Amino acid sequence: MTDSLADIDALALKCRAERSRDYIAESIQCYRAGAYRSSIVHTWIAVVFDLVDKIRELALANDPIAVRINTKYETYITQINQGNDQGVKNALEFERTILSICRSQLDFFNHQQITDLERLREDRHQCAHPSFQRAGVPHRPSAELARLHLRNAVEHVLSQPPIQGRPAIAEIITTIASEYFPKDRYQAATALRQTPLANPSEALVRGLVDELVFKYAEADSPLYGKIQVGAALSSLLDTHRNIAETRIAQKLSTLVRRIDDNGLPAVARLIAAIPEAVALIDEAARLRLSEFVRVGPDLDVLPAMAGLGRHPLITEIVRARILRFGTGLLVTAIQEHELAELAKERVFVIISESSNWHETNDVFDRLVSPLFSHLTRDDIERVIRMPTETTADLIGSNRFEQFIDQVSRTGIIPEAELDTLLGNNRMEYLVRERQRERERQRVVPQA
Repeated sequence: MTDSLADIDALALKCRAERSRDYIAESIQCYRAGAYRSSIVHTWIAVVFDLVDKIRELALANDPIAVRINTKYETYITQINQGNDQGVKNALEFERTILSICRSQLDFFNHQQITDLERLREDRHQCAHPSFQRAGVPHRPSAELARLHLRNAVEHVLSQPPIQGRPAIAEIITTIASEYFPKDRYQAATALRQTPLANPSEALVRGLVDELVFKYAEADSPLYGKIQVGAALSSLLDTHRNIAETRIAQKLSTLVRRIDDNGLPAVARLIAAIPEAVALIDEAARLRLSEFVRVGPDLDVLPAMAGLGRHPLITEIVRARILRFGTGLLVTAIQEHELAELAKERVFVIISESSNWHETNDVFDRLVSPLFSHLTRDDIERVIRMPTETTADLIGSNRFEQFIDQVSRTGIIPEAELDTLLGNNRMEYLVRERQRERERQRVVPQA
């Protein structure tokens, strides 16, 4: 029993507000005394009072649904104070239906939560109404049942903020629409933990997905074209995948299929910002995206190519598109759109076709240097072999020699192996120059 009482005390500390802890205090006192019928009755009273407080709080925040509900409730209280019996009947009906009102109109509860709370209400009736029992046989709930109802009341109601449904979505949308909302999915998840998404209902997650997806494409929306929407949707996949994944798949598929050609580039950027999205959308949407990547205007397609190119179904289309790029567009792709990995093959082709030192120097300046950190040993060896395997005019190019110096400094290829590779590809002069330089570095100046 000691452990059980300690558990109950810990539950009470979870109550969001001091008033909520006051509401549940009588129930806990009854539980401690072994008065389990009274404990259940007071638990129900605590739930009703707390829900009424939440409705009032939302009404003060100008939530239209809460305002309507609270106005009715205040009318009933006024009638009671005036001695009007109709007010008593209305208030009793309000209490009887308060769970369904909060579920259907305010999205406070999911299916399991409403089931638990309806059981509390039914057990309260069993405890509070002798007419529900056979004569002389009062209902005798167990300690476990009373403790279960206490736990459910605190977990489902008293510990929760009064923000769900449309007001919650509006609050989250405002947060995401800020220019300072993170663009990284993991940082976005951290930011969203300070919103109603910290403990959302299923309806809230589904409604938020709908708003994020469709408001992203609406010109008068604060979310219009904002790439942080992708970070927010990605974080929902991390934190609430069982609810969000199917919804995101459905809504993104619908958006891709229905958006007009002018709006498709922005939607493609959204899909590209969510790594899982290409695999989630349906086949018709994926085919439209693929065709956009294949034939869309260069400047429209470029911003989405890196993200879309991560998926095997679209990677080859991206590679084929890049193989048609000229040097200028390729520079933009590498330096501004993170397409280095996918662009390497096209860069190698351009190097292999350089016919003079001017072209070679230009290629190494504008393409190879920005690409260097992405080059593997095999890539570097391929470049060095080009004078013997292609028509590339690399021998004597000062930018190519600087490239070899950079390879040497990074140690990607050991010095001896690098000399051998250069010598085997008509660049013995470079080997001699490198050897002389090493000799100079070994000479210690005399005092």
